[in-house]
Amino acid sequence: MRSETVRRTSYCRLCASSCGVLLDIEDGRIRDVLGDAQHPISGGYTCPKGRRGADLTHGPGRLTTSMRRTADGRHEPIAVPLAVADIATRLRRIVDEHGPDAVALFCGTQQNFAALTPPSARAWFRGTGSHKLFSTMTIDQSAKWVVAERMGTYLGGRQRFADADVWLLIGTNPVVSGNGGDGDGAVVQNPATTLRRARERGLTLIVVDPRRTETAALADIHLAPRPGTDAVMLAGLLHVILAEGLHDPAFCERHAAGLPALRAAVGGVTPAVVERICDVPAQDVRAAARVFGKGNRGMATSGTGLCMGPHSNVAEHLVAALNVVCGRYLREGERADDRAVLTRHVPARAEVAAPARAYERGFRSRVGGVRAIRGELPSGILADEILEPGPDRVRALVVSGGNPATALPDRSKALRALRSLDLLVCVDPYMSDTARLAHHIIAPTTMYERADHTAIMESFFPSRFAQFTSSVVTPPAGVVDDWRFFFDLAAASGQPFKFAGRILDPSSPPTSTELLAVMTERGRLPFDELVSAEHGRLVGDSGTVVAPPTPEAAGRRLELMPDDVRAELEDALQPSPVAGDFPFRLVVRRIREAVNSTGIRVPGLVPGGGNPARVHPDDLERLGVADGAQVVLRSASGSLRVTARADHTLARGAVSMTHCFGGVDGDAAGVNVNNLTGTLDGVQTINAMPTLSAVPVAIVPATEEEDS
Repeated sequence: MRSETVRRTSYCRLCASSCGVLLDIEDGRIRDVLGDAQHPISGGYTCPKGRRGADLTHGPGRLTTSMRRTADGRHEPIAVPLAVADIATRLRRIVDEHGPDAVALFCGTQQNFAALTPPSARAWFRGTGSHKLFSTMTIDQSAKWVVAERMGTYLGGRQRFADADVWLLIGTNPVVSGNGGDGDGAVVQNPATTLRRARERGLTLIVVDPRRTETAALADIHLAPRPGTDAVMLAGLLHVILAEGLHDPAFCERHAAGLPALRAAVGGVTPAVVERICDVPAQDVRAAARVFGKGNRGMATSGTGLCMGPHSNVAEHLVAALNVVCGRYLREGERADDRAVLTRHVPARAEVAAPARAYERGFRSRVGGVRAIRGELPSGILADEILEPGPDRVRALVVSGGNPATALPDRSKALRALRSLDLLVCVDPYMSDTARLAHHIIAPTTMYERADHTAIMESFFPSRFAQFTSSVVTPPAGVVDDWRFFFDLAAASGQPFKFAGRILDPSSPPTSTELLAVMTERGRLPFDELVSAEHGRLVGDSGTVVAPPTPEAAGRRLELMPDDVRAELEDALQPSPVAGDFPFRLVVRRIREAVNSTGIRVPGLVPGGGNPARVHPDDLERLGVADGAQVVLRSASGSLRVTARADHTLARGAVSMTHCFGGVDGDAAGVNVNNLTGTLDGVQTINAMPTLSAVPVAIVPATEEEDS
């Protein structure tokens, strides 16, 4: 006899979209995941990985108890209290012998989709006294931090996608990733439909990407530059806009400095130069620049395709410069872009926060003299922080919601570093590549087993919205909420645990719901009202407007072309030729079925279950390689055996693969592109960002490689 099915309402927490879902539950297990048509912002949309939420919760490989590594390298179950006690003891020994900077924390993307985890992980970390904080932000988006530190920030807010008439997307594919690049609420929910409707109301969409991506296929203008030449392309767009007077002189005069220096720096980057370097027709460069420059409202936003490529810091700076010179920000008296519902409202003001260059004063690593930026050290130096001898060498690493074994550059070095640690702790519901190397794996609850709300996702929503969910299925007895692990670890280590401005009492632990309520105390929606809104709550326009500048803001300006940025642009204008030993360029590619390494091991989710190298058919024919044949990709850093697949969407000379596949210790879930990346050259100053996209590679038929 079939059991009764119960339908519950919740929302997905695999990415920032936070789509509303309906869960059909039978015998305490999720049977089906459906889109919630009554959800105010997702309207019933779900993606392939979201619809497989039952497999992510109950499927094979899900850890239902924490594990510890035995002396012979196997993993055995361990109760969470015993694991916490052992970890605290081992951390104390390491700190007593080597100091607090021998302990590091790595925060991954997935921890950001549980509201309580980021503040709790950092609360524990603050108590250690260590400076060694790392995150995935410095793997794929740290150029955005660099720009804010060198240019400054306009505090009035950005123009919105909802009322834009032009939008420029660079190196991002939101139809697949659900992310428009800058966490600004643009093109996050139901992205393909959102873009189509925007174009129907008159928006002109421009996409810059070396591949005709799913998003580029919807664009009015698609520019496909040679991989790695984004900075030149952007300089060329600025050249046309400034040469033809399409900029906003009033905004620049009031809020920007260095316009003459910017004009001079891009003065020689004519459309003809762009055509020669980027392989984009000059007339297409002019057309795109004119459309963007003549638009009344709309931003340029970028994603990992730009931020993981060469010259990423100056390229990202030029994206921001496009928005500044065209005045694409909200002015005094305009309706503010106020999406704070559960979080504290910060008034928008028509003024500039001056460039701080705080990285010139932050904690200094002994590795290359690199300094912390926004409290974090770049992940590009994490392996060296572990391997390089020294008094504060990292000997213990705690990983929260991440998988550095697959994500870090120079994979062989990264694995060597992780294996050398005295203590590696991984908080992960699956036996990821990093977890396989860990001394302790803390098995956490998954998204439908915990209470949660959307406080830390508000900037991604297109309107003022919030949602709460209780746990909808009972978690296995051997797992623990991520936040509670860090709370208990702090208590076992004798450290204070400060959450939302208050020190929590370890003898009287709060519940998850109590902590979620605490997080909303400075918000605008009472917690009880949030909990009672089954499908989430649209709060409506706050009525706030951009306030006038404060007197102390007089004289603050956005720096359009500082000397160090100009030097980087001059370097970018001398790109390495696509020839010689490595004539192809390997570029980043997102897939709908996974978020980084989450989802790649769900049976049947990723088509083919692997990570092929996609190449233009003409290139395969020229190389004498059949579609589906085995090839070897070689770079200056290593090699990789992979299946070649024909892909008409790619520009000739480009190879496209997805990051964060891979396997260790005989477990192969696809192949990992970081076998081909490293820190040999192309590393950015300030953020130690290596080149992880537009990597020079060669393609060799596997038989030739084996013969040689």
